[in-house]
Amino acid sequence: MGTFEPGAFVRLRSGGKTMVVKHPSSTSQLPDTLLVLCEYRAKNRLVQGFYAARDLIPAPRDSGRERV
Repeated sequence: MGTFEPGAFVRLRSGGKTMVVKHPSSTSQLPDTLLVLCEYRAKNRLVQGFYAARDLIPAPRDSGRERV
């Protein structure tokens, strides 16, 4: 299982939106966790969420979707 760098584009293995990995400083309350903080834009809002690293795969940077 790889680690995801901040700024990398990812998506869920099951499909879905392309998301951007955020900097782990906001997850300082969750030490030694396998959760990855990601964000994406939906309906003119910025949505953030934690996802299990095992459920994420790298997404092409040029996927044709709106960037965050």
